[in-house]
Amino acid sequence: MKKSYEDLKRPLHPLDPRRIWYATVRAFLNGPGNLSDGIRIGNRYGYDSGVMLDYVYKNRPSGRGWIGTIIDRIYLDSVGWRGIRNRKEITKGAIVTELEGLLKGKERIDYLDIACGGAEYDLEAIAECQTERIDAELRDYRQENLDKAASNAEALGLKGIRFRRADAFDSGNYPEKSRDLILSSGFWEIVPDDALVRRCLHDCALALRRGGRLIFTIQPDHPQLELIARTLRSHTGEPWVMRLRSLELFREWMEEAGLRYLRHEMEPCGIFGVVVAEKV
Repeated sequence: MKKSYEDLKRPLHPLDPRRIWYATVRAFLNGPGNLSDGIRIGNRYGYDSGVMLDYVYKNRPSGRGWIGTIIDRIYLDSVGWRGIRNRKEITKGAIVTELEGLLKGKERIDYLDIACGGAEYDLEAIAECQTERIDAELRDYRQENLDKAASNAEALGLKGIRFRRADAFDSGNYPEKSRDLILSSGFWEIVPDDALVRRCLHDCALALRRGGRLIFTIQPDHPQLELIARTLRSHTGEPWVMRLRSLELFREWMEEAGLRYLRHEMEPCGIFGVVVAEKV
């Protein structure tokens, strides 16, 4: 039976044999695992951080010596990171599809990513479309993520994109401008508080123009849920305990917020999905 969020938050019983296994994994990650550049990034910034995801998206193993590179290859090939890379491609495709559709009826598009991390999916999608007609603002609350996003934009030769440090959970950051497309990718999955996520979705809906699109990602499942919770740290420094949320729950929240479900697509590993909704 799959462990609940509450179960995973509780420490294992002192006599539970799994304690030895998870302690061994933690010792490896905090010791020899640091030969891997990916594991070292996870230990420093959190395994769910924007810097970590940017490294996973690039999928180029590296480390200290050939042992570190081999460890890094094994790390990057884990099912969760494969799912993350699949999610990126689906998200990018959804952004391109919606931008192209909106550009058919509008001279300019106002685009917002509320928690961009390294912003690879935003930037690659924007680069495929009519960049000069897209007014894009990419936000994050961590400066290292914005620095990485700006570096990625420069590498793609994209100019005129605004990068802003802002808290996506601050409702005051939304009303200043109506948007045509808002993205939340890989963000709500790492937030365990249902009330915060629900309110953030409502804020996004309020910030959309009628007919605008909200694209967001979901995580209804994960085969390594307990391993991650018992061994990895999040960007907060706390154990990375994930709360799974179903599409059905998000559809309830969308209806409350005045959003119409359009479609969704699950990636091949069955861990992540990408949802597209419309402001009605």
